[in-house]
Amino acid sequence: MLDVVSWNTIIDGYVKAGLTTSARHLFDRMPARNEVSWSAMIGGYAGSGELDVAQSLFDRMPASVGRNAVTWNSMITGFAKQGLLPLARKFFDDMPERNIVSWNAMISGYALNGKMSSARALFDEMPERDVVSWSSMISGYVQSNHYREALELFNQMQLSRNVRPNEVTMVSLLSSCAHLAALEQGKWIHAYIDRNKMRLDSDDNLGASLVDMYAKCGCVDSAVKVFRNLSHRNVSTWNAMISGLAINGLADESVDLFEEMQRSGAKPNDITFLGVLMACTHGGLVDQGRKYFAMMSYAHGIEPQMKHYGCLVDLLGRAGMLEEAEEAIRSMPMKPDVMILGALLGACRIHRNVPVAERLTVDFLELNSQEAGCHVLLSNIYAAAGRWADASQIRRLLRRRGIKKVPGSSSLELDGNIYEFVSGDRSHQKTPRYMTCWIKRSGNRHLKGVHQPQKKSYWMK
Repeated sequence: MLDVVSWNTIIDGYVKAGLTTSARHLFDRMPARNEVSWSAMIGGYAGSGELDVAQSLFDRMPASVGRNAVTWNSMITGFAKQGLLPLARKFFDDMPERNIVSWNAMISGYALNGKMSSARALFDEMPERDVVSWSSMISGYVQSNHYREALELFNQMQLSRNVRPNEVTMVSLLSSCAHLAALEQGKWIHAYIDRNKMRLDSDDNLGASLVDMYAKCGCVDSAVKVFRNLSHRNVSTWNAMISGLAINGLADESVDLFEEMQRSGAKPNDITFLGVLMACTHGGLVDQGRKYFAMMSYAHGIEPQMKHYGCLVDLLGRAGMLEEAEEAIRSMPMKPDVMILGALLGACRIHRNVPVAERLTVDFLELNSQEAGCHVLLSNIYAAAGRWADASQIRRLLRRRGIKKVPGSSSLELDGNIYEFVSGDRSHQKTPRYMTCWIKRSGNRHLKGVHQPQKKSYWMK
């Protein structure tokens, strides 16, 4: 005869294996159930997304058993993960006594769904915070493209002496540094990782994040050094290095590394192929690009996605093979987006191919896009061909739809500060100094002006 502990152990095992039907069969046969039995079953349903069943059981829990924190937290987490934030918040607000797991579950739910203002408001109310609280907020900022806010919050985290960042925190911070090209801060994080003996080849992709940060900051040698020193490389690490070489103009090296990856027995995924196709595009390696694009499906069973088609179209367009690029667009199983059409339109302008551009115009106008860049490209193609009436018509369409071209912007780290620059503005008194640094860092000699709408310091203690 099984006692209640034995029943609960078996039910919990089924739940953790994802076998909720088997767990429920045992649950219904139990001669007596306690709060652990109910919590395990409710948590199983909530974790598998069967929220209606979970709530039904939650409502049926006998008063004699009582709901514990685990039961409430299972419901909050379940609804939050499904994006049903109002329902998750109702359980959170109704919970008699919240613990730190309850707060973290609600904050993580807001962050995962991009509701960072709600997440921050709740975070600021927390009676106590642990590393999960801080990491959820930092990760949420990164996923919402609020990279500066992520670094600012990490500064505050360091002032909390009873909480230390973990590998998950570091991955998010390295992503922020990569997107902001904040090299010095990225180096500081690398030193922190080394000091605290964090494993770069862990499942948290810390090594891949470090490679990615150095590559996106233009320090290819450092990226390669980290990559080569890893005792174990997963697919994310290979992807970071292949893409990192590609974005730094080292197309041949990127392709060579892809070949090395295949020889090593590591299996490429869709992101791997995106990186090597990008390398072929930047290096003008048309034959290899075609080969890798075809290899995706026939050798690895990976169906090309929109971004892969975009790389192929861009590769063929840059090489002047506009008809083949157009044919690739027509063969896509999905409708082309603005980025793909824009890439080929740009090639049409360079190679002065009006017929292909006109055919693409029909596709582009069908999208009813608010993207100003493609409209301007179309107008310029017509103008270059002396078709002023058509060029004027596109310009009138821009005005009629209220579409305006947004100036391009970039960020630059200098003396521990991060500056945002907008093309066409020289309002900052130190512009020449920043321009000199920018040109040395990026080789970009086409930026006509800069602007400093905000300046932030993120030196870490």
